This record gives sequence, C-alpha cells and structure tokens, in this order.
Amino acid sequence: MKYPLPSLIAAAAGVCFASVAPSAFAQSNVTLYGVLDAAVVMQTNTSPQGGKTFSVQQGGEGFLSGSRFGLTGSEDLGGGMKARFVLENGLTVNNGGFDQQGQLFGRQAFVGLSGAFGEVDIGRQYTGALLAVSAVDPLSVGAPATNSWQVYLTGQRFNNALTYTKSFGAIGVNLQYALGGIAGQGSARSSLSGGLSYDGNGLKLTGQLQQTRDTQSRTAKLWVLGAKYAFGPATFYADYLQSQRDAGFDVTNGGVDFASITNMSTPATASSTASIGSVFSAARRDQFLTLGATYNFNPVLSFTGAWMYNNTSASNFGGTRQTAYAILDYRLSKRTDVYVAGAYDHVNGDWSGLFGTSTTSWTGGSGVRLNGHDNQVTYYAGLRHKF
Repeated sequence: MKYPLPSLIAAAAGVCFASVAPSAFAQSNVTLYGVLDAAVVMQTNTSPQGGKTFSVQQGGEGFLSGSRFGLTGSEDLGGGMKARFVLENGLTVNNGGFDQQGQLFGRQAFVGLSGAFGEVDIGRQYTGALLAVSAVDPLSVGAPATNSWQVYLTGQRFNNALTYTKSFGAIGVNLQYALGGIAGQGSARSSLSGGLSYDGNGLKLTGQLQQTRDTQSRTAKLWVLGAKYAFGPATFYADYLQSQRDAGFDVTNGGVDFASITNMSTPATASSTASIGSVFSAARRDQFLTLGATYNFNPVLSFTGAWMYNNTSASNFGGTRQTAYAILDYRLSKRTDVYVAGAYDHVNGDWSGLFGTSTTSWTGGSGVRLNGHDNQVTYYAGLRHKF
C-alpha cells in the first residue's frame, strides 16, 4: 500500500513528538480555587448610646477566613525545576465587591521558580512576619479585625516583593525584600524580612525579623517568635511579637500603599492619623501576645479558644487592647463547615475613648469601632465553603 508523502511526514512527526513529549515538553496545570465565608453578625456598642447592630456580614468578612478566589498553576520545566504562579482575588460575599482596596488580585499576584536551589517568587506577596505568625495562629490569622489585628503590626502584603525560601529537612529559611521604587533612594519605602522555621514531630516553630522604611527612611522594625504543638486531639498555639517604630513614621507611606503595610501602626490609616495624630508623633513600641488551643471532639466537631493582648507604649501614650474569642465548628464535609463564634474586645489606658468615630477605628475588613466605649462583643453564625 502506498502512502502520500504528506501523510508519511505527519506520521513520522507524530511518532517523534510522542517520543520526546515526556522530557522535552513540560507538564502544566492550572487550578481554580477559593473560599467563601459568610456570617450573620450581632455586635454591641455600635453607637455612642450603646445599642446592637445585626448584619449579614460584618464589613464583608466571615470569622474564620477571608473570602477569595484564585488561579494557581505550575509547569514542569524538567531537571527538577518548576515554574508557578498565583493570582488571588479577595472579595466581600455580602455585596460581591472586591476587598483589598478594590484591587483585582489584591490578595496575591506573583510568579516564581522552584528547584533544588529552593523557591524564588516575585510580585505581590504576604509579608514574612505575617507568614511567621499565621503558621502558629489558631486561625492562621482570622478575617475580621476582631480576631486578626496582629496584622496591624506585621503588615499583610508587600508589593514589588522578591521572596526566597528553602527547606533543609525540618528546617526552613526565608528571605524577602520589597523594593521601594523611589528614584535615587534605594532603601526608601522598602522592606526587608528574614526568618527560620522548624516543622517536625507535631511541633512547629517560627522566628522572623522585619524592617520597613517609609519615604523618609524612618523605620518600623519587629521580631516574631511562635510555636504550635499538636498532642492527640488538641493543638496549642503561642506567638509573641515586638514592634518598634521611629517617631514620625509615615503610616500612609507618602500616599502609596505598602500593600497594607499601612496597618503597621495600630490603628493607622490616612484618616485616623489626622484625628489622633498625637499617638503617632512619638517613637513607640508594641508588645503583642497570642495564646490559644483547639480541641477536636471527633473528626467533624472542634472547639477553638484564644486570647490576644497588645501593649502600646510611647513617651506621650500608653494603653492596652485585649481580645478573647471562642469558636465551635462543625464540618459538614471536607470542604464545607458551619460555625458559631463570639469575640470580646476591650481597650484601656490611653486607647480608651479614642474610638468615637469611623476615622478613629481599628482598621481592616471589619473595622472594629467602639464608638467611645471601652469594650465590644461580637457574635457570629457562619457558613464556609472551600472549592
């Protein structure tokens, strides 16, 4: 039987391509993923006269997780090397809006390479200090301001960030640098972070150093130590961080967001500095402690409780904030759970009375506003689904 020349060429090419495909042409994949956490919320002291407020969702956030969807993908480049990317959007379930200042991929947006050398990622990423805290936090750092306000010291994300990570057995190392982007001022508006971790035999340990400079190269520095230990049905959590900020540190970063690093001065936004500027004029130190535990009654029912404490001291200011929260969580499946939760916030010292208006609030997705009171109680009944 005779075959036309084009058919022979096509067949030969097909055999050749099939023979080299496993090695010369990389395997790749793209995955759509997400989390939706919605809650009915009741909150006390929501006006100067007291009173309660009911809402479908407090500031668009549930209690356990920030809602999101994203794309992640990887490509096998051969020789043990892979390329990967993450594009992650934050959203508010109550109204369908964007979170993170309205950015399309405000949670994460980076591309990277991994191999025997470790992993290098470039783009918008979580801060090294936040990752160190979240690895040993009962909620991996929660969603609303009632249970996640350590992010106001660590910052949440850095733009223009380069991150290197490498594991040596149970030991992990990381180094992160966020470029400032100011012509002729290499270190201004930049951030540097580095740390170590251990993960083995049910024990997780983290340690991190971080420094951020504003447009005038004034610094905000912090260090973190944390631990998590799983023992039978129980897991215990503890972390401590200390932050020191130069006098006059510009929390608004000259009008250019550090990628939520403006949160480094609890509380701090461009609007709040005008109202309580004396709090930010002096050098200050924050000491932050979290203690918590989770107990699994069975494979589907668990209880988590935690206490968070922050002490702020400066030449012109001194005060504390405390939060205690409790969660009962029931898993309907591997991807869906329902929960009830409660959180109690309390401030004293010079923090007392500072929270009378929306401009003097704990910033964040939920914006805790004490409306001139020293305490507030928030209750949640929520549903979370992962896909």
